Amino acid sequence: MVLVYDSKTQEFSNDGLGTVTPSSCVVSEEINGAFELELTHPVDSFGKWKRLQKNNIIRANTHRGIQAFRIYRVVKNVVDGTVKVNARHIFYDLLANFVEDVRPTGKTGAEAGQQILSGCQYLTPFTFSSDITHTSTAYYLRQSPVQAFLGDTDQAFISRWGGEIVRDNFSIAVNTRLGADNGVRIAYGKNMAGLEFQEDASGVATRILPAALTEDNQILLLPEKYIDSSHISEYPFPIVAMLDTGFQVGKEVDGAVPYPTVDSCYTAMRQFVSDRYLAGADIPKLSLSVDFVDWKDITGYEKYRSLLTVNLGDDVTVDYAPFGVSVKLRVCAVSYNCLTDRFETLTVGEKRISVVNSINSASRQLSEVKREITVTNQNVSSVTENVSDLNSDDKLTPGEKSAALREWSSFANEKGTLSTQATALGITTELSAYNDSFQLLSNYLNGGALYTTGIPLWLDSGHLSVTTEISGTQYRQKFEDYYAARNTLVQAITAKLKALADTAQNGVNANTNEITTINSTLTTVQTDVNGLQTSVSSIDDQISNTEDGIALRLSNAESTIEQHSASIVTKVESSTFDGYVSENDAQFSDVDTRLTTMQQTVDGLSLSISRTGYRNLLKNSAGRNGLTFWSTTETVTTVSNTDTSNNTVSNSAFLMAAGSAISQDFSLKFNAAHTVSLLFRASGSGGTVTVSITQNGAESVLYDNANTGTDWEFVTFSFHSLDTVCSIKITASIEILASDLIVSEGTNIAPWVQSDEELYTTNFIADSTGLTIGSNTTDMKAHISTSAFEIYRGDDLRINVAPDGTRLQKTIIEDDLTVGSVKEIVRAGVGVDFVVI
Repeated sequence: MVLVYDSKTQEFSNDGLGTVTPSSCVVSEEINGAFELELTHPVDSFGKWKRLQKNNIIRANTHRGIQAFRIYRVVKNVVDGTVKVNARHIFYDLLANFVEDVRPTGKTGAEAGQQILSGCQYLTPFTFSSDITHTSTAYYLRQSPVQAFLGDTDQAFISRWGGEIVRDNFSIAVNTRLGADNGVRIAYGKNMAGLEFQEDASGVATRILPAALTEDNQILLLPEKYIDSSHISEYPFPIVAMLDTGFQVGKEVDGAVPYPTVDSCYTAMRQFVSDRYLAGADIPKLSLSVDFVDWKDITGYEKYRSLLTVNLGDDVTVDYAPFGVSVKLRVCAVSYNCLTDRFETLTVGEKRISVVNSINSASRQLSEVKREITVTNQNVSSVTENVSDLNSDDKLTPGEKSAALREWSSFANEKGTLSTQATALGITTELSAYNDSFQLLSNYLNGGALYTTGIPLWLDSGHLSVTTEISGTQYRQKFEDYYAARNTLVQAITAKLKALADTAQNGVNANTNEITTINSTLTTVQTDVNGLQTSVSSIDDQISNTEDGIALRLSNAESTIEQHSASIVTKVESSTFDGYVSENDAQFSDVDTRLTTMQQTVDGLSLSISRTGYRNLLKNSAGRNGLTFWSTTETVTTVSNTDTSNNTVSNSAFLMAAGSAISQDFSLKFNAAHTVSLLFRASGSGGTVTVSITQNGAESVLYDNANTGTDWEFVTFSFHSLDTVCSIKITASIEILASDLIVSEGTNIAPWVQSDEELYTTNFIADSTGLTIGSNTTDMKAHISTSAFEIYRGDDLRINVAPDGTRLQKTIIEDDLTVGSVKEIVRAGVGVDFVVI
């Protein structure tokens, strides 16, 4: 029985507008494809045909039970007096709805489908379910829900989560697969009425020539060149094909080199061909058409009766006699006669899993691999916009990790090319910033640890399928910083290439004939600076003592010698004199390049510099300015006494109570070795002193003494910087004195010095907070900063002169108040007056 309902019906508990009596009614469905009904009805005298109006709903019995279809086309044939209608399954009502912006992130199949329906522009009667448990991520912007589920884009549900759709009236399910393997098996045959095999040998290859690339981008072939199929003799002649494997010797892929040698590449090439043959590259593609309308209950067809039991998505095994193999085919489309309740046709096609695609899903032609990489500017804003959409929930899900891995792999693959070009063009500042941003991003994705090679920790195969707790803000910032630095570098390369091209063109136009060769790949860029020569024959020549030849500056144990007439700047850092001689036959004799003391005598003035090159990155590192710049927990004070005077360089120390801690954030050079030193003494034995460094949100313990003593102990240890700002923390389980803290760049143990911007003398302190002047005999002190002038008595602020005016904070009178003085005035004949002045 076929019923028709009004277009607005959503409940089918009654007969609606009534029945119709079509002459034919066939439903067809494809896996993840169309699901439609085609009906032909006579123009009858009862007027039933008038019920078949556009947008009305037809309900008919199908291979999936009774289903609803909405009419979208009505064609009246006045010649034969029929009405033909086409109707789509009610699922396609979703074509009229709209998804503006739905982004299931790290969701299972059921969660993603429900989010799509919930994100529709208006409510729908549809429900969704799925047995797909793995998670993924997709973005659906300004499209219909049907496109979101079954579209042909990479973002479509069936592309991201996989599966095959089951449409049952207003219920939608996308499960792992349709159908089953019920053991239906048929033998190869052809030209049989109603059962026809089709062979397509257009893609067959029985002799394959695999190709790869050498390290220098030359084509690499196997020593034996060709690999033959085991079925080669079953064809009248070999079918030869060349296949690009996409492999390259020595090429880094995702942080690793899969084929470091030619022999390892040969092995992979042979396996590549073997996999292709295993996947059926040497066997024709088969399809089977079953037309049940032509079947007769006669001898010869009984063995195919089992096909009557199959349904959409079921497996059928075909014994393919010519090659002695069995091929698994699936029912990929059906047509069902709603009037006779039986299949009319089955379309059985081969569902072949491509081994090649699993190995190299983005196979490239050799010509594409060999092409020179031309770096062009990119619009970074569109990419960073996509990155900003990720990880707003501080969780890096498997779906987001897959997207991040694709992005990061792209960065890693292009890094070598960008670095080579920038180096050849002499672009250093932008290249350094680019390398730093790549390293910072890689460190962050590596769980905060130093990244060296391979795939970062969070994105490797062992962690790709799990969700990682992160800081979404930091994650996005690292990506944005990388894109910004990359864009700046690309712009610099483009500008330099254009400038070189313009210079070359100008030279040609002027007929200077001075341009001999322009190497477009720019593997070498040379710059000649005429007139600049340095001749050094002795140590005296290195430092000219002429009155107008030297400007000598001493700043924080670093000497900079500038020879202004030749615009040469030589820096002497860390007691090391690095002599650079450039192609002018300059010679040094008996020069020790690691000087601990440098002396220079100018007209009888002797200048001695010792302990050069050390900088303390910590501020107020011995507590000489109280607890300024330090964060503390529990009780921490500073002391300066005989003990600190006799045993420390700074003459001061932090007095840390048991269970206390001090910490300070400081800036440092990225991706460099640093050394920490500390002098401490505990009040007793058996306590614990811990020193740790926090970088990228991860804390690392550098020193852990679990058995303190009462003697002063000097400790030192190194670490490698993973960011430009980190934090040092000292924790004590027992009362200790901690002094002479220093963090310096390099691996040498540095003696304690105060920070660059600090100056401490008796009752005089200068640092970034301002200038403090005190007194040995009283507890008065004055502090001058950019915001105020203050006078203290101990910790009590007495006078504060600030930009908002001058005010008297407090006046304390401890003795009698005396105002002015008393003066006696004697007036003749009057007496004595006393005047208070």
